[in-house]
Amino acid sequence: MEQLTTAKRVLRFGLYEVDFASQELRKSGIKLKIQDQPFQILALLLERPGQIVTREEIQKRLWTGDTFVDFDLGLNSAVKKLRQVLGDESDNPRFIETLYRRGYRFLASVQNEPLTFAAVSTITPPLSSAGNGAKAGVQRMVEQAERGAPQQQNSRKLLVYLLLPILLGVGLLGGYWLRPPSPPRITGYQQITRDGRQKYNVMSDGERLYFGESISGRFGIVQVSAAGGETALLQTPFTNTMMASLTPDGSALLVGEASSHDMDKQALVWVLPLPTGAPRRLGDLVAGSLAASPEGLVFSKPDGVYEAGTDGNQARRLFATNGAASDLAVSADGRKISFTLSDRRAGSNAIWVANRDGSNLHPLFPKAGDAQRDCCAKWTPDGRHLVFERYREGHSNIWVWTEREHWFNRESQEAQLTNGPLDFKSPLPGRDGKKLYAVGAQPRTELMRYDGASGFKPFLDGLSVTDLTYSTDGQWVSYVSVPDRALWRSRVDGSERTQLTEPGKISVGLPRWSPDGTQIVFMGRTPNTNWRAYLISASGSSFEDLVPGASAGIDPGWTPDGKSIVLSLTNLGPTGKGISVVDLQTRKVSDLPGAERLFSPRVSPDGKYIAAITTDSKVLMLFDVAAQRWVELLRKPIGYPCWSQNGQYLYFDSIFSEDPAFYRIRISDRKLERLASVSGIRRFWGPLGEWSGLAPDDSLLLTRDASNEEVYAIDWQPK
Repeated sequence: MEQLTTAKRVLRFGLYEVDFASQELRKSGIKLKIQDQPFQILALLLERPGQIVTREEIQKRLWTGDTFVDFDLGLNSAVKKLRQVLGDESDNPRFIETLYRRGYRFLASVQNEPLTFAAVSTITPPLSSAGNGAKAGVQRMVEQAERGAPQQQNSRKLLVYLLLPILLGVGLLGGYWLRPPSPPRITGYQQITRDGRQKYNVMSDGERLYFGESISGRFGIVQVSAAGGETALLQTPFTNTMMASLTPDGSALLVGEASSHDMDKQALVWVLPLPTGAPRRLGDLVAGSLAASPEGLVFSKPDGVYEAGTDGNQARRLFATNGAASDLAVSADGRKISFTLSDRRAGSNAIWVANRDGSNLHPLFPKAGDAQRDCCAKWTPDGRHLVFERYREGHSNIWVWTEREHWFNRESQEAQLTNGPLDFKSPLPGRDGKKLYAVGAQPRTELMRYDGASGFKPFLDGLSVTDLTYSTDGQWVSYVSVPDRALWRSRVDGSERTQLTEPGKISVGLPRWSPDGTQIVFMGRTPNTNWRAYLISASGSSFEDLVPGASAGIDPGWTPDGKSIVLSLTNLGPTGKGISVVDLQTRKVSDLPGAERLFSPRVSPDGKYIAAITTDSKVLMLFDVAAQRWVELLRKPIGYPCWSQNGQYLYFDSIFSEDPAFYRIRISDRKLERLASVSGIRRFWGPLGEWSGLAPDDSLLLTRDASNEEVYAIDWQPK
């Protein structure tokens, strides 16, 4: 049997590490029992994570040509044993994906440095130097007493012996308080849900969990037993329901209705009784984020954080904020408030904390810098810890911040709790203080195309990609890979496939080919910036920021002559400045007149028109370039407008509606046609929403959500 040869001595994924020198598999430092063939298969998969390892390659590695064996039976048995060791499931894989009749693919991210287990092992602290110092001081006192006058010797010895236990006690107490803190650690996981849909914002009354889900193009609230089981949708009269908070007694949810792509928009607040009941308005309260506590309600507006009574009345501002606060959370004693503030220009999120009276307002991690992407903090029941979500190097994990215990003890500390292979988000401490609930996800997509006769079918061999775009001549295609959001290009038959950007350094969205096929413009987000517009050559040899001084670069697209790019150069929202045109030769920027509160520009193939939608995604507008004026085409939920190849139609995806579907509108007479329903398709919600587009023959494209995204119960020990 051929053995693995690799230059990497140790590889790790999640809590597991593989030592190739000793051929050992360990979890959290504990050696696991694994047979040779499963180990060799794991090693082969780890050599090429994310890539297909064919059954023929495995046969060549494990069984020589002169070995007589039922290969299919042997391989299936070895893979089954490997999954048992890893605690993996074939129908819901976290590590090993089966590709029918083809082979296997390793899904988790793999790192080539050994795993340190400071976050998952118990550390026994050494005796503090304070204790040793106390012992030395006692010894010196004994020596001095022995050298004293004979008549004083007995009394001094007595004094020393009386002080000895006191000094030793002080030393030991000092050693206890100054000892290195034992780190929080995770002791187990339990999968709670099994429906696979995208989830967010987990709440719990102790017996049941409530969370938001994306269901067939709509947002709803789902419940499940805290012990696990089937999920059930809560019925509301709203097309899209967003959960804000759970009342302290668990008798009702506070919810709002989402009506646009901007989830941070202020909304009316409704009380939804549990387990059933008709929702009712909570006074005249309008809020962005909201948290309930026994003392009343805490909510955000664009200028600060407010509080009101439990009926929503008598609102007053607690403190001002630089932008709208989100993810509001109140400690169990009602004295402390945490929230997230976003810097749109830097693309960063920071957690802030304040006392309920507005005093001691400060960022939780003031030295984190521009690359900080923390959010969604929640207090533990004892108020001593904040669990939160941190995005770093392309992955989200759960972290915990621990408040310092005493003024002389030590500074506050932060520690990472989860480490793959899933991305974890939306953490919630359980009411017993012994569990955390969080959403664990492995994002994956499947490209789908509509052929009319049989509906939407897999396209391009089931690649996990999104934001597909074709060159003008139809010979080339570019797309964004999921989950690493790298930019790729290839010929339409899949040949000459080339990765153009490096994951982790820049996250890519909405690429578009230049008319001559030599360049691609796209949105990019780096660790230190929000979405901006970039130009890259089709070969990847040149790369540049389109407008370096701009605050953003949203949804860039080409004019038909290839001389200009049309885009939004500010972030969307109340302060957005509309749509601009960049001359590529002079780099002069000119604003389209009357384009305030518009985005998503699309230039017609003949260059006569520019289509755009309002920032609430409810109105489709058309700009006549010659006449320099806008006209309204249609009032309807609009997403991802696309021109037909002949320029006679605008296709679009109707999002946030009761009947999500593809439509097209004819420009000449504004005739609207409904083309295909998408209500039964579980669509992928990425950082830019639910993408859709057109193939060169004007056939409809979208991305199906093939992710594994579930709620997990995590057993943990805070310290």
